[in-house]
Amino acid sequence: MCLAGRATLDLAELAAEPWVLGCLKTEAYLRRHAERAGFEPDVRGTTTDYFFARSLVAAAGVGISLIPSIPLTPELPGLSTVPIKPPAPARHLGVAAIRRDDRPHVTTLIHALREQARRAGR
Repeated sequence: MCLAGRATLDLAELAAEPWVLGCLKTEAYLRRHAERAGFEPDVRGTTTDYFFARSLVAAAGVGISLIPSIPLTPELPGLSTVPIKPPAPARHLGVAAIRRDDRPHVTTLIHALREQARRAGR
């Protein structure tokens, strides 16, 4: 199945594909969402490094991977990215600070996270 040219994919369409895992959190998300989609992923490679997982996909052709958008840059030759249709695996980030008014680095982080969420349409 040619997946690279698609605008989006339903996770259930990937049931027969071999998988490369890029971190323990992603593995948990993938397994949970794959179960909801009615399949168990056929894991062919596991690493704790998204960049190495990308190399296993792009250069070695080991399988496909579920990788958050931030570690997808810089682009790798031979690697195509296709978003998963909702409900898709997602991470939720939060910031807890005692007082952010006297901590400029906390305020900067909060503004950066809000900007990224806005760009992602969340």
